Amino acid sequence: MRIKRSGQALVLLTLVAATLLLLVIQPDKEPVLRVLAPSPVLVSRATQADLRPTKLVSGHLQPVRRAWLRFEVDGRVIERDVEPGQWVERGQVLLKLEDEDYHDAVTQAQAEVGQVEAGLARDRLLLKHAERSRQLQEEEVTRLKSLGERSLASKTHLGDSGVLLAQRQSEEARLKSSVAIGPQQVAARKAALSRAERNLDRARLRAPFSGQINRIELELGDYAMRNLQALEMISDDLDFYAQIRGPLARALQIGQAVRVDVQGKTYRATVAAIQPDPDPETFTHAVRLHMPVEEVRSGAVAVAHLPQAPVVNALVIPVTAVLMDDGQAYVFRVRDERLERIPVELGIRDKQQQVIAAGLVSGDPVVVRDVAALADGQAVVTEPSNLPQQD
Repeated sequence: MRIKRSGQALVLLTLVAATLLLLVIQPDKEPVLRVLAPSPVLVSRATQADLRPTKLVSGHLQPVRRAWLRFEVDGRVIERDVEPGQWVERGQVLLKLEDEDYHDAVTQAQAEVGQVEAGLARDRLLLKHAERSRQLQEEEVTRLKSLGERSLASKTHLGDSGVLLAQRQSEEARLKSSVAIGPQQVAARKAALSRAERNLDRARLRAPFSGQINRIELELGDYAMRNLQALEMISDDLDFYAQIRGPLARALQIGQAVRVDVQGKTYRATVAAIQPDPDPETFTHAVRLHMPVEEVRSGAVAVAHLPQAPVVNALVIPVTAVLMDDGQAYVFRVRDERLERIPVELGIRDKQQQVIAAGLVSGDPVVVRDVAALADGQAVVTEPSNLPQQD
């Protein structure tokens, strides 16, 4: 009887254990998929507009005039009256060479001019006397010829008078030749004098314009060789310099007003020069804008707002709507409350507006914010965007 009861208890314990085991290892309930709520997005419509776009171009400020000055004669530096950074006036002496030899050359040339001029004046006076003497001798020869050849003495006298007339004529011809070439000789001596005076003046290096000394290559006692760089001057007024592409260069005109920003300050500059033929290596055009006189920071980096060619009836969207992926531009267009990732072809950018050349039509709604976090086919709830179309 006891064995039978023990068997029943064991069976009961086995059933309880099996029940507990089934409760522990029972499979999970089948998961239920939850539908995500549509994401809210800001939307703006593609519109058509006429644009007058500008291009931001970086450049730097340089002096309008920059000149390396050189001596045109040789000599030792005996005076240095300026230093870098000093303001000088046009014509002011900057450096001076030893000039004793040049002074002597001027003195010699002056003496030679005086000698030639005196000789010419003397020959002109002698020529007048020679002409008168020749005339008198011709009259004497004529008189003797009129007396005839009645005596041997008359023949001898006539012969002597003829010889003397020939001498008078020869002297007159010599003096006429001397007087004729005299002015050329005077001119040659005066040219030599002028050259000597210029060389004397060239021993002083003068400022060709008013401006600042930028660099000096010579010290006191240095021997200056002609045509070697001695001193650099720069003007006080500045120009903006930059390199630009052909379409942008063709949109500019000489004298056109352009906005230029320099370290937080805005100026109104004017187009001073445009290189018509591009650089053969970079295919860019040099452009120069004349800055107002109040800007004096030479070498400063500046940004010019250069106007581009006007665009008429362009299709534009906010620049924040464009997603770049592996070199291709995309936008997310909203259709039936879902996103379509559309490839587009971009045109120019004007401030916060992006021109769309292909891929959209006017009125298409596109997402304008956080486009990098979106996906094609995603369900969305649209909200109108308050983003401005331009600055």
